[in-house]
Amino acid sequence: MSNQYIKQIDNILKQEVDRAQFLKYTGLALLGVMGVSGFIKNLHKNVSPSPKTTTNRTTGYGKSAYGR
Repeated sequence: MSNQYIKQIDNILKQEVDRAQFLKYTGLALLGVMGVSGFIKNLHKNVSPSPKTTTNRTTGYGKSAYGR
Protein backbone atom coordinates (compact mmCIF):
# COMPACT_ATOMS: atom_id res chain seq x y z
CA MET A 1 0.00 0.00 0.00
CA SER A 2 1.08 3.51 -0.64
CA ASN A 3 2.41 5.65 2.17
CA GLN A 4 -0.40 8.15 1.45
CA TYR A 5 -3.08 5.54 2.12
CA ILE A 6 -1.38 4.46 5.34
CA LYS A 7 -1.41 8.08 6.56
CA GLN A 8 -5.11 8.45 5.68
CA ILE A 9 -6.03 5.24 7.51
CA ASP A 10 -3.92 6.32 10.49
CA ASN A 11 -5.71 9.70 10.61
CA ILE A 12 -9.12 8.00 10.52
CA LEU A 13 -8.18 5.62 13.32
CA LYS A 14 -6.88 8.47 15.53
CA GLN A 15 -10.20 10.34 15.47
CA GLU A 16 -12.26 10.19 18.63
CA VAL A 17 -15.85 9.11 18.11
CA ASP A 18 -18.77 8.72 20.46
CA ARG A 19 -20.84 5.57 20.81
CA ALA A 20 -23.45 6.61 18.22
CA GLN A 21 -20.82 7.40 15.60
CA PHE A 22 -18.99 4.14 16.34
CA LEU A 23 -22.16 2.10 15.92
CA LYS A 24 -23.04 3.97 12.73
CA TYR A 25 -19.60 3.39 11.19
CA THR A 26 -19.53 -0.23 12.29
CA GLY A 27 -22.98 -0.84 10.83
CA LEU A 28 -22.03 0.80 7.55
CA ALA A 29 -18.83 -1.25 7.35
CA LEU A 30 -20.73 -4.46 8.06
CA LEU A 31 -23.37 -3.59 5.49
CA GLY A 32 -20.65 -2.80 2.97
CA VAL A 33 -18.90 -6.13 3.52
CA MET A 34 -22.16 -8.05 3.28
CA GLY A 35 -23.16 -6.13 0.16
CA VAL A 36 -19.83 -6.77 -1.52
CA SER A 37 -19.90 -10.49 -0.70
CA GLY A 38 -23.49 -10.77 -2.01
CA PHE A 39 -22.49 -8.95 -5.18
CA ILE A 40 -19.57 -11.33 -5.73
CA LYS A 41 -21.85 -14.34 -5.15
CA ASN A 42 -24.28 -13.03 -7.76
CA LEU A 43 -21.46 -12.49 -10.24
CA HIS A 44 -20.19 -16.02 -9.65
CA LYS A 45 -23.68 -17.44 -10.10
CA ASN A 46 -24.17 -15.57 -13.40
CA VAL A 47 -20.74 -16.42 -14.80
CA SER A 48 -20.88 -20.15 -14.19
CA PRO A 49 -24.49 -21.27 -13.95
CA SER A 50 -25.05 -24.83 -12.85
CA PRO A 51 -26.27 -27.13 -15.61
CA LYS A 52 -29.96 -27.84 -15.52
CA THR A 53 -30.97 -31.45 -15.48
CA THR A 54 -33.87 -32.60 -17.56
CA THR A 55 -36.07 -35.49 -16.67
CA ASN A 56 -37.60 -37.63 -19.35
CA ARG A 57 -41.00 -38.80 -18.30
CA THR A 58 -42.17 -41.84 -20.15
CA THR A 59 -45.33 -42.55 -18.24
CA GLY A 60 -48.08 -40.58 -16.58
CA TYR A 61 -49.31 -37.06 -17.05
CA GLY A 62 -46.01 -35.66 -18.35
CA LYS A 63 -45.81 -38.03 -21.31
CA SER A 64 -48.24 -36.20 -23.59
CA ALA A 65 -47.61 -32.77 -25.11
CA TYR A 66 -50.46 -31.42 -22.98
CA GLY A 67 -48.66 -32.32 -19.79
CA ARG A 68 -45.39 -30.52 -20.61
